[in-house]
Amino acid sequence: MGGEQEKWVLMVTARTPTNIAVIKYWGKRDETLILPINDSISVTLDPSHLCTTTTTTVSVSPSFDQDRMWLNGKEISLQGGRFQSCLREIRARAQDVEDKKKGVCIKKEDWQKLHLHIASYNSRWFSFFG
Repeated sequence: MGGEQEKWVLMVTARTPTNIAVIKYWGKRDETLILPINDSISVTLDPSHLCTTTTTTVSVSPSFDQDRMWLNGKEISLQGGRFQSCLREIRARAQDVEDKKKGVCIKKEDWQKLHLHIASYNSRWFSFFG
């Protein structure tokens, strides 16, 4: 599954712009298909003018002994059903990954045995004048 001593960590970071709901999402009419009760309208703001930035980093390593998550630097519990569903979906969608520099190769079936560390930070910063 990985390097010689299994002491590697792979990380991926994503940043997203602000999205404001004009007509708010009110829940699901079908949990299985994840269909909303009503349509919604939202606006995504140009991050160079008015923004708050959410940066999320997901790390995986055979040295992690459990799934963990931090939100704005504070660890939160992943015991809820919604978090567990997200973690199951991440693992189900994971594909083969290879990092030749680190000598790491993760096969699709190996993702079920690995734990994730997720760190998400929201800047809460607004720039009105760019």
